[in-house]
Amino acid sequence: MFALEKRGRGMRPNSKEKLEILKVEMGLIQGTFDKYDDLIFRNRNWFITLWAGAIGLAFTIKDPGIIFLSILAAVLYWVLEGFMRHQYWYKYVVRYRAIREWLNSSKSETISIYDLTNHYGQRPGRRERVKNSFLKLEPSLLSVVMIVSAIIAYTLVPTNA
Repeated sequence: MFALEKRGRGMRPNSKEKLEILKVEMGLIQGTFDKYDDLIFRNRNWFITLWAGAIGLAFTIKDPGIIFLSILAAVLYWVLEGFMRHQYWYKYVVRYRAIREWLNSSKSETISIYDLTNHYGQRPGRRERVKNSFLKLEPSLLSVVMIVSAIIAYTLVPTNA
């Protein structure tokens, strides 16, 4: 597929070949994003179902204590999605951004190739990684809405007493 030039001690791809490899890498990263987005979406659906089921059960059996299960489901959803983003998803985001930066505005002629998790490139610090994984607007807002709605439902559940 690639005709490699002999340079120094071994065979290395030329600039055109590096660009082709980076295109392939971008496709692989996009496939990884699609996989994790689908997984995150499925988990979200399961947790919303559990949350709604706990609220419905609380109204059915007239026990407001069951609402705490829905609050637990909302918190577990937020933690699970944050960990998925932190452990798996975010490292590919860093690499995707590094390639985009290099292609669009970098003055440097070099970039590591076929480095899907940006192991050889600049990596974000722990604080930035946690912030970008756990404090994303959409999952955080959804969790807050689920918790607040559950608290409101708690006040509305009739009791058997």
